[in-house]
Amino acid sequence: MACAQTHQLVAAAVVGSYCYGQEADRDEQSIKPVAGALLAGYLTKVPDVLEPAVHPNHRQFFHSFAFAGLLGLATYKVYQWQPESPAGEVARFAMLVGAAAYLIHLAIDAGTPKSLPLLGKL
Repeated sequence: MACAQTHQLVAAAVVGSYCYGQEADRDEQSIKPVAGALLAGYLTKVPDVLEPAVHPNHRQFFHSFAFAGLLGLATYKVYQWQPESPAGEVARFAMLVGAAAYLIHLAIDAGTPKSLPLLGKL
Protein backbone atom coordinates (compact mmCIF):
# COMPACT_ATOMS: atom_id res chain seq x y z
CA MET A 1 0.00 0.00 0.00
CA ALA A 2 1.35 3.41 -0.96
CA CYS A 3 2.15 5.75 1.92
CA ALA A 4 1.42 9.48 2.07
CA GLN A 5 4.98 10.35 1.11
CA THR A 6 4.71 8.20 -2.04
CA HIS A 7 1.54 10.02 -3.06
CA GLN A 8 3.22 13.37 -2.47
CA LEU A 9 6.42 12.51 -4.33
CA VAL A 10 4.62 11.08 -7.36
CA ALA A 11 2.15 13.99 -7.58
CA ALA A 12 4.93 16.57 -7.26
CA ALA A 13 7.10 14.85 -9.85
CA VAL A 14 4.32 14.34 -12.40
CA VAL A 15 2.78 17.81 -12.11
CA GLY A 16 6.13 19.62 -11.90
CA SER A 17 7.44 17.74 -14.94
CA TYR A 18 4.28 18.44 -16.92
CA CYS A 19 4.41 22.17 -16.12
CA TYR A 20 8.10 22.27 -17.05
CA GLY A 21 7.41 20.52 -20.35
CA GLN A 22 4.60 22.95 -21.19
CA GLU A 23 6.90 25.90 -20.62
CA ALA A 24 9.77 24.32 -22.56
CA ASP A 25 7.45 23.80 -25.55
CA ARG A 26 6.61 27.54 -25.51
CA ASP A 27 10.19 28.60 -24.69
CA GLU A 28 9.01 30.25 -21.46
CA GLN A 29 10.23 30.25 -17.89
CA SER A 30 8.21 30.90 -14.75
CA ILE A 31 7.62 29.65 -11.25
CA LYS A 32 4.79 27.36 -12.43
CA PRO A 33 6.76 24.07 -12.41
CA VAL A 34 7.92 24.62 -8.83
CA ALA A 35 4.56 26.00 -7.68
CA GLY A 36 2.72 23.16 -9.39
CA ALA A 37 4.97 20.53 -7.84
CA LEU A 38 4.64 21.97 -4.33
CA LEU A 39 0.88 22.46 -4.61
CA ALA A 40 0.34 18.97 -6.04
CA GLY A 41 2.47 17.42 -3.30
CA TYR A 42 0.31 19.13 -0.71
CA LEU A 43 -3.10 18.62 -2.35
CA THR A 44 -2.63 14.91 -3.01
CA LYS A 45 -3.51 14.44 0.67
CA VAL A 46 -7.11 15.65 0.13
CA PRO A 47 -8.65 12.19 -0.52
CA ASP A 48 -7.28 10.92 2.79
CA VAL A 49 -8.53 14.04 4.58
CA LEU A 50 -12.03 13.34 3.25
CA GLU A 51 -11.79 9.61 4.02
CA PRO A 52 -8.97 9.00 6.52
CA ALA A 53 -7.04 5.77 6.15
CA VAL A 54 -7.96 4.49 9.61
CA HIS A 55 -8.85 0.96 8.47
CA PRO A 56 -8.28 -1.19 5.36
CA ASN A 57 -11.76 -0.49 3.96
CA HIS A 58 -11.66 3.32 4.28
CA ARG A 59 -12.03 3.87 0.54
CA GLN A 60 -15.58 4.88 -0.24
CA PHE A 61 -17.15 7.46 -2.59
CA PHE A 62 -14.29 10.00 -2.55
CA HIS A 63 -11.89 7.13 -3.32
CA SER A 64 -14.03 5.62 -6.09
CA PHE A 65 -13.94 5.26 -9.86
CA ALA A 66 -17.26 7.15 -9.97
CA PHE A 67 -15.77 10.17 -8.19
CA ALA A 68 -12.69 10.02 -10.45
CA GLY A 69 -15.01 10.24 -13.45
CA LEU A 70 -16.92 13.20 -12.01
CA LEU A 71 -13.67 14.95 -11.17
CA GLY A 72 -12.40 14.27 -14.67
CA LEU A 73 -15.47 15.93 -16.19
CA ALA A 74 -15.13 18.95 -13.91
CA THR A 75 -11.43 19.19 -14.73
CA TYR A 76 -12.19 19.23 -18.45
CA LYS A 77 -14.57 22.16 -17.92
CA VAL A 78 -11.89 24.04 -15.96
CA TYR A 79 -9.36 23.24 -18.69
CA GLN A 80 -11.68 24.79 -21.30
CA TRP A 81 -12.19 27.94 -19.20
CA GLN A 82 -10.32 30.98 -20.52
CA PRO A 83 -9.99 33.45 -17.60
CA GLU A 84 -9.83 37.14 -18.39
CA SER A 85 -7.85 38.26 -15.35
CA PRO A 86 -4.57 37.31 -13.66
CA ALA A 87 -6.53 36.15 -10.59
CA GLY A 88 -8.60 33.90 -12.84
CA GLU A 89 -5.42 32.44 -14.33
CA VAL A 90 -4.11 31.65 -10.85
CA ALA A 91 -7.43 30.08 -9.85
CA ARG A 92 -7.52 27.97 -13.04
CA PHE A 93 -3.94 26.80 -12.47
CA ALA A 94 -4.67 25.88 -8.83
CA MET A 95 -7.85 23.98 -9.76
CA LEU A 96 -6.07 22.03 -12.51
CA VAL A 97 -3.16 21.17 -10.22
CA GLY A 98 -5.53 20.18 -7.42
CA ALA A 99 -7.55 17.93 -9.70
CA ALA A 100 -4.37 16.35 -11.08
CA ALA A 101 -3.07 15.71 -7.55
CA TYR A 102 -6.37 14.10 -6.51
CA LEU A 103 -6.51 11.91 -9.63
CA ILE A 104 -2.87 10.87 -9.17
CA HIS A 105 -3.72 9.81 -5.61
CA LEU A 106 -6.62 7.71 -6.90
CA ALA A 107 -4.48 6.19 -9.68
CA ILE A 108 -1.86 5.10 -7.14
CA ASP A 109 -4.56 3.64 -4.87
CA ALA A 110 -6.15 1.83 -7.82
CA GLY A 111 -2.88 -0.03 -8.30
CA THR A 112 -2.96 -1.55 -4.81
CA PRO A 113 -4.52 -4.94 -3.97
CA LYS A 114 -7.57 -3.19 -2.42
CA SER A 115 -7.95 -0.97 -5.53
CA LEU A 116 -10.91 1.44 -5.59
CA PRO A 117 -14.63 0.77 -5.28
CA LEU A 118 -16.80 1.48 -8.29
CA LEU A 119 -19.11 3.77 -6.30
CA GLY A 120 -18.51 3.34 -2.57
CA LYS A 121 -20.74 4.61 0.22
CA LEU A 122 -21.65 8.29 0.40
